[in-house]
Amino acid sequence: MKILGYILVIFAAANFASSFADETKLKLRKVKNNNAGSENISIKINPEMFILKDLKELKNQYKATKSFAKETDKLTKPRKKIKLRGATQNIYKNFAPSVVYIGNVFLENEKDWGSGAGFLIDRAGIIITNWHVVEKAERVAVWTLPKEGAVSEEILFKDIDPFIGAVVAKNVEADLALVKVNNLPKNIKVIQLGYTRDINIGDNVYAIGHPMGFPWTFTVGFVSGVRKSFEWGEDPKHKATLIQTQTPINPGNSGGPLFSEQGKLVGVNTLKFEGADNLNFAVAVEHAREFIKKNPNIKNINPIEPAMKKDYPNAKTQDYNNNGVIDTWYIDENKNGKIDTAFLDDNEDGIIESILYDENEDQNFEHMTVDDDLNGKPDRWFYDENEDGKYDAVAYDYDQDGEYDKFERIS
Repeated sequence: MKILGYILVIFAAANFASSFADETKLKLRKVKNNNAGSENISIKINPEMFILKDLKELKNQYKATKSFAKETDKLTKPRKKIKLRGATQNIYKNFAPSVVYIGNVFLENEKDWGSGAGFLIDRAGIIITNWHVVEKAERVAVWTLPKEGAVSEEILFKDIDPFIGAVVAKNVEADLALVKVNNLPKNIKVIQLGYTRDINIGDNVYAIGHPMGFPWTFTVGFVSGVRKSFEWGEDPKHKATLIQTQTPINPGNSGGPLFSEQGKLVGVNTLKFEGADNLNFAVAVEHAREFIKKNPNIKNINPIEPAMKKDYPNAKTQDYNNNGVIDTWYIDENKNGKIDTAFLDDNEDGIIESILYDENEDQNFEHMTVDDDLNGKPDRWFYDENEDGKYDAVAYDYDQDGEYDKFERIS
């Protein structure tokens, strides 16, 4: 009986030890889960080797382990996250207003019309985009992000007046173009240019554009590769260093910015491979830097100037406002060596507000039309009937049907 009793005591002790060991391990696991990154201290217990006199030592080890876990917990509490200036949630908020919608809508053949994106790179109103977005155009319509945020294309075209942009420089090889727009809202930020060396394969990159008719869409992906001296296209053929990304882009994204995680430009979104998944490419920012550097004199160009040069190559010009920007063009429409017409863009926004006529070519403009709502149709006619250099009468055409609705004398 004594032997049996001894065996039972040992068995009970072993069971208690085993139970205690399991409880200890359970608590240690709990401590480990609450202290991610801390060192795990475990107590190895073999119930078969266990004897009662070791219980006290085991308890002491457990207390020491628990104390260490508490001290470690103080050191491993989650720290405050540092917000980067270009953090994902801020990139769209900060730079969507810097991205514009470009409509190539002034070409005679509507089949050549198209649209894409662009973005502000200089406070003087310089916008960069893809060459294939503007291609044959001298002028383009430019919309900025409405105050109420992104809207549908239908509302954009119907209810919001665009700015007029001049295509002032083209780099066909790298598929880039520069557009000049005057009088953009002052709150639009200039996008800072980064470097390709600042990104690595696997880094997140972000795009803003107008894919498939959805203006100011924000997409994210990661860098898949950098393809140096990559060639694409047939007529014409393009060649540039391209950044390959998984960032979704579609027609309408062309010309839009590709941002790094720090919120700096690393590329101009340009093309995707049809029939393949996630093969999207942006022209590397270094090509944009070089292109801008080669065109230092574009800041003082009136957006309508390229078109005027094309239509009236022999026009005499004037900077009436004395600010370095041409705002007046004098034309010899009759081609007899005498000025008979003048075009005025007084606020230098690329839209002709007034046309003056010298019908008898005596260097006195007897007749002037004014386009108040800037829709290309005159709203008012002014007349200098006695040719004393002062207008005597004004006629109004409220419905713009070409017939006077009201006529009054100017006292």
